[in-house]
Amino acid sequence: MADERLLREIAQLEKLGIDFSASQDETEVRTTCDLTADCRASGDNTLILHPHLGTFWCSACESHGSFADLIRLKEDAARDRLPAIPELDAEIIHEDEPPPEPVTADFSPAPIRPGRALAKQKPKVHTLDHSDRMDVRFPPPKPKEKKPFNGEKLIIALLSLVFLCAGLAAAGLSGFANYQSFSSSVADPLQSNVWGWTGVIAAVISFGGFTFFYWHTANKRMKEGWRALLFALAGMATSIIGTEAYISANNQAAAAELTRAGTNRDILEAQITDWRRQLEGIPPETRSVEGLEAYIAEVERVGRTEQKPYRDAQNELGLAKRRDDLQARIDAANAELLGLGSGNILTEAQSRTNLPSWFFAVMLELFSSQGTSIGLVALLILFSRRPHTGN
Repeated sequence: MADERLLREIAQLEKLGIDFSASQDETEVRTTCDLTADCRASGDNTLILHPHLGTFWCSACESHGSFADLIRLKEDAARDRLPAIPELDAEIIHEDEPPPEPVTADFSPAPIRPGRALAKQKPKVHTLDHSDRMDVRFPPPKPKEKKPFNGEKLIIALLSLVFLCAGLAAAGLSGFANYQSFSSSVADPLQSNVWGWTGVIAAVISFGGFTFFYWHTANKRMKEGWRALLFALAGMATSIIGTEAYISANNQAAAAELTRAGTNRDILEAQITDWRRQLEGIPPETRSVEGLEAYIAEVERVGRTEQKPYRDAQNELGLAKRRDDLQARIDAANAELLGLGSGNILTEAQSRTNLPSWFFAVMLELFSSQGTSIGLVALLILFSRRPHTGN
């Protein structure tokens, strides 16, 4: 019965000029107030109606109450705005009374049956007394009492922020992985950037769609809610595929690098053996490069270059330079094998944990989409503005 009465009151208010379908928010309708002259002059949307509760409130004149009260007030305001009816003296002749007799030949007036004359009426003017004042008939709502400190709300708010930040961080990682994966699938640089950003868009749709799904379904917009869920699931699937492809590509590159490092190790070892053999062929009594260069320079200064010791010193200088070059190569190769260079990839590969790439992709997407959704929904529930209800 209450729902039927509310529907009838809404229908009456629509006849009085209130359009409930103009508002996108189903819990609150804002329109202009015409209950007082000041409200009509301002033209602002100060009249707030709550269709689900059947109450209204004007933030300007502070009128409030039920829809039935609003209907009565609007009808009274409409009557007050009607122009005054002038006083008229009229004679009413009812249809059931016989018509007047025809005039005689001597033009004497025929007797006329007197009808009931309309009494002179003065326009009704309702004088407001103390009991008719708005603040007496509808007292303003009592100010809300200060609630004590709510530790539960603070804890849930902090956890919601933690979830939101963690979800956004996961969404950033997912967007990065999607960008790298999608961009590497196209060779052209321009198209590579375009397709890379589609992966980022998929990550954004993924973590935002589930929040829209809750918001629409909580406000009874089921069609919009299911459509938001469809887009969220599509973004989630796209992000999972992109992240899994990125991780798989990295794993394949690491495996290829491991194979290449193993091959390089064999090559380096073979080269070191050859260089050591060449080094053994150089006489151990060969002097240093610096001493030989100083001796040759002194011989050239005194002009004894035609003697045999000068020519032997030049040959020995070549062997000394060859010995230093072989020793430098052997030292560099040994450093590579010991992991001082890029050869430490073998050690890193042995310590790598080989978990499936799809596990990382699914978990990262769940952290991204559900973490942000849980945090945002919790904050919406905690800090959503509750509609004003009049008493």
